[in-house]
This record gives sequence, structure tokens and C-alpha cells, in this order.
Amino acid sequence: MPRDPHPWLAQVADAPHGGVGGEGLLDLSASIAPLGPSPAALAAAREAPVDRYPSRRAGALVRAVAAELRVAESRVVAGPGAADLLLRVALAFLRPGDTAVLVAPCFGEYARAALACGARLATWTATAGDGFRLDFPGVADLCLRSDAAVGFLARPANPTGTPVPIDDVAALVAATPHTTWVLDEAFLDFCDDRRSFAGADAVVLRSLTKDLALPGLRVAAVDAPPHIAEALRALTPPWCVSTAGIAAAVAALADTAHRNATRDASTRGRLALHATLDRLGVSHTDAAANFVCAEVGDEEGAARAVAAQGIRIRGCSDLGLPGWVRIAVPHPDDLDRVCAALQSSLAGAPR
Repeated sequence: MPRDPHPWLAQVADAPHGGVGGEGLLDLSASIAPLGPSPAALAAAREAPVDRYPSRRAGALVRAVAAELRVAESRVVAGPGAADLLLRVALAFLRPGDTAVLVAPCFGEYARAALACGARLATWTATAGDGFRLDFPGVADLCLRSDAAVGFLARPANPTGTPVPIDDVAALVAATPHTTWVLDEAFLDFCDDRRSFAGADAVVLRSLTKDLALPGLRVAAVDAPPHIAEALRALTPPWCVSTAGIAAAVAALADTAHRNATRDASTRGRLALHATLDRLGVSHTDAAANFVCAEVGDEEGAARAVAAQGIRIRGCSDLGLPGWVRIAVPHPDDLDRVCAALQSSLAGAPR
């Protein structure tokens, strides 16, 4: 009789995500760049030679990301989406019984990746009372007390959107020398301060899905010290990023005009959504990304009310923030409609 799978895999539950279902609704649950993909990226994907294998290690994408982050190509590994790369990082560093620290509220795939390796979870949670700002000495203390092998931290935070200053991250990494930090910068390109931690002694994840609006093509990359990058390559199957994905991402990264316009639209939209919530007296985080996070009390009821207006938003209970919703910045053509829908749907939310 064949052996059973690893027993700890029974702990690995599916993590809900935005961006699925809601047929016919304007989907603001997945926080994709508001202007959509670059026309140059779409053209490159259409013209990609799909009758041939892609580059074994996505060389063109690695070069483009290395140039974007201003790091050596030896530090960059490409993959088919951030969740896939998170699992590979966990496989490289975590063994059964190790501890992984989660800085919460946070993306559900951090826990899934750690649990898939048989690791234990230790969680430090930011609170609304502190404006969801991180207590970096507290996080460092948890890492030292738990002898954490890996720490997961998003900057900006997700789902709150709270900025995570780069100097504080540097101090945290220095204070926890035996912890490998995985810094998720999926939404950093939407922030006013876009300084990346890439090039330092940490694993920096860049999900190109969000800022380049390419969720259907599954493209991402990590920056890490060369010896870590080499280990991640050993865990990466050949040809795992498609020809169309490589071509589209390279073209999108080079389309500076579209990226600048996307950032401008994101900032204007975020401020408009915040202003709408302020007029309603609805509490919200000081988000710095392409979404807002609001306290509505009954998140399922709020989601239903907004869906009745033809718009899908994301409840945050599964992200560790019950009673809150995350709302992506829409395309500028939809902004007035979205603000009006929130005005009528969230009028009874907590003050």
C-alpha cells in the first residue's frame, strides 16, 4: 500500500481570494491597477510565439526586473505568480517544527506556504487602536522568543494599506539576524514612497499581477541574496513562466507613461474613496496603495448592499480583520459611480 502524504498537509486549508465570481459586477475585490494593462503589454502577449517553449528561467523578465529594482540579475528569480514563489521560499527555509512569524492582518498565502512545510505559526497583529502601525520592537521580540526561521511582512500592509517605512524594516531585519524576512512588495508601486528593500539581506517579493494588471498571465519575481536566489532556482521548474507572460511583463515594465498614469489614477481614486468614507463618518485606514480599507461592522451585509449596486468588494475576515472591507480603486470612468454606491450602501456603517 502506498505511503500517506505528509500528515501536516491536513492543516493546509484553502485561502479565499478576491477577483472571482460576481458575474456582471464591477470587481473591486482584487486590487488590480485601475487603468488595466498597458496596450504595449497586450500587443506583446498577442505576438508572443506560443508554439515554442519559453525561456527556461524567463531570462528577459529577470533582466527587466533586475533593471527595475537596480540589482544584479543573479539576485532575481521569476515565477508564475506571488503565491507560487511564496511556497518555494517556504520550502527553502522551513522544516517541520520550525516557526514562521506572520505580521497580521495579512495575505492568507503566507500561512498556507508555512503550514505546507510543517511549520508552526506565530502571529503579531496590528490593531485599529494604533492605526495599524507596526510595533517593530514587538515584532522583533516575537521573532527572538520563538526562534523564528522565517518572517512574512507586507509593505505596504495588506489589507490595511498602511505604509511600512523602509528604515523600520531595516532595523527589524538587523535586530533578527537568525530570521529570514520575506517582504511582500506587491502594492509598493502604487505608493508615494516607492523605495524597495531589494538589494538587501532579505527576500523581496514583487507580484507583477497588481501593478501591471496581468492577473491572467501569472507573472512575479523575487529579489534575494545570490545564494538564496540559487536555492530558489533549484526549486523552480523550467519554463514555469509562459512566453506570453514574459513578453507582456517586459513590455509593461518598459511602458513608463502608462505606469505613471496608473499611479496618478490610483492616487486620485484612493483620495476620492477616502473622502467619501469621511463624509459618511466611516472609519478607514490611512491606505497608501490602490485600495482603501473601511470598518463597516457587518461586512457581509455591506458587501451585499454594494453588490446590489453592481459592485463587488472584499470582506477581510479571512485576512484577520473581521468587520472590515477592502475596496480597490476603480477605473477613473467608474469612480463617481463607485463613490455614489458607497454613499448609499454604507450610510449605516459604524461611526
